[in-house]
Amino acid sequence: MATRQFSRGRYFEDFEPGALYRHHWGRTITDAENALFSTWTMNVNPIHFNREHARAQGYETTPINPMLVMNVVFGLSVEDLSEKAIAHLGYWKMRFLRPVYPGDTLYSESEVLGKRESESKTDRGIVHVRTRGYNQKEELVLEYERRILVRKKDVHAAQ
Repeated sequence: MATRQFSRGRYFEDFEPGALYRHHWGRTITDAENALFSTWTMNVNPIHFNREHARAQGYETTPINPMLVMNVVFGLSVEDLSEKAIAHLGYWKMRFLRPVYPGDTLYSESEVLGKRESESKTDRGIVHVRTRGYNQKEELVLEYERRILVRKKDVHAAQ
């Protein structure tokens, strides 16, 4: 039996400035994931692993490590934005707007801010997006911009 090939993601030509992608799924983050992520990344800020210290600093409990929040919000966007990416060209204007706590569910959406042809190679282009992460209460928790180097469709159609 032949294996079916499913194509995910978008080519450069598929992106249009102003398009808004509401990324499907969502992801609930647990206290255990926060503890593991903070330990594995050698995060030494006690607000992420010491509940009493976090409360003394004004948090409800230990907040989720912001870099874990960023990685989850980013990960939710991959299928729509960067499945066909050649490279990520950087992140800008990253703002963590409110704490995320264990048990919160994150959702994300991305808006295409612009795109341009690559100056060095004709088989690719650069897409500029703003991604926002929300919790289950629809409160904005994270916002950032990034640029993605994306393959062109017409180059692959001829192969």
